[in-house]
Amino acid sequence: MYYVIMPSNDIRRNLATEQYLLNQRSFDEPLVLFYIQKPCVIVGRNQNVRAEVDLNYAKEHQITITRRLSGGGAVYDDLGNLSFSFVVDATHESFGNFKAFTQPIIDALHEMGALGAEISGRNDLLIDGKKFSGNAMYTKNKKMYSHGTLMLDVDLDEVSRVLTVSEKKLASKGTKSVRSRVTNLKPYLAKEYQGISTEDFRDRILLHLFKAKTMDAIQTREYHLTQEDERAIDQLVAEIYGNETWVFGEEPKYTIKREEKFQGGLIEANISVEKGRISAITIYGDYFSQKDTKEIAELLIGCKYEQAAIKQVLADVVVGDYFTNVSKAEFVQLLVD
Repeated sequence: MYYVIMPSNDIRRNLATEQYLLNQRSFDEPLVLFYIQKPCVIVGRNQNVRAEVDLNYAKEHQITITRRLSGGGAVYDDLGNLSFSFVVDATHESFGNFKAFTQPIIDALHEMGALGAEISGRNDLLIDGKKFSGNAMYTKNKKMYSHGTLMLDVDLDEVSRVLTVSEKKLASKGTKSVRSRVTNLKPYLAKEYQGISTEDFRDRILLHLFKAKTMDAIQTREYHLTQEDERAIDQLVAEIYGNETWVFGEEPKYTIKREEKFQGGLIEANISVEKGRISAITIYGDYFSQKDTKEIAELLIGCKYEQAAIKQVLADVVVGDYFTNVSKAEFVQLLVD
């Protein structure tokens, strides 16, 4: 395994670096990436930014907003958060198998005294019943990454101020607010780690992953970005992560809004219907997908807005490829009763 410590604290550049290393570089072993960033919100690929983020607050407090390639929900990061990403050959790992990547992180936290840290539900890591890490996956061209956050010492008040989470999502977790269901890891670490910085926290996890005692012992496993890499990453920032069209998306007017929480995540469908047929449809949510959900939306344009017609259009479609752990019947009923 090789590792990359990203020098930037700009989330847009860090996500661009992750994408570049996934798509443009080939390694003979898996990669693990670590990155730390200034205050930012990262929404999932399929989410409606305006429904997830208090945009006025974010602008007023200079909180960067961007969109990642992977699905899942919105997260707030600041310099008290450590992000990690495992880049692997997709043929060797099952899409959706978060435990394969998060268990080594859990083991490292146990080693640092956070003995109550555990894997829970679809993609969360919890301690004392509260979330300190969310994880997501993305796959392309037989490669994939699984990335996540580790809230070491994040400003928790900012989490609830800038994120506006769906009431259905909160209800499904049995909680009443964003603030009440998240926590930092630092209070749960052993005494000798109570004053640890985010950078030192990163290094402790890295040493655990490599079963080493000093950073010098693993320096030959570090990959350093070249000038060629940097130029390509600059282009990705400009074209994608810093591009408002990508971040905010195209949001046509709609006449019908349908929303439901499934085992596979929250799905929101905004549908325009003219003369009994679907004229426009946008689909948002914190679900995971192996294929772009725009494809399934395009199939439905022109379809009669009724269950029988929608079922016929989707007859040969594997809905689970677009909404992991959501059945075709559930998706059809979401669109129309």
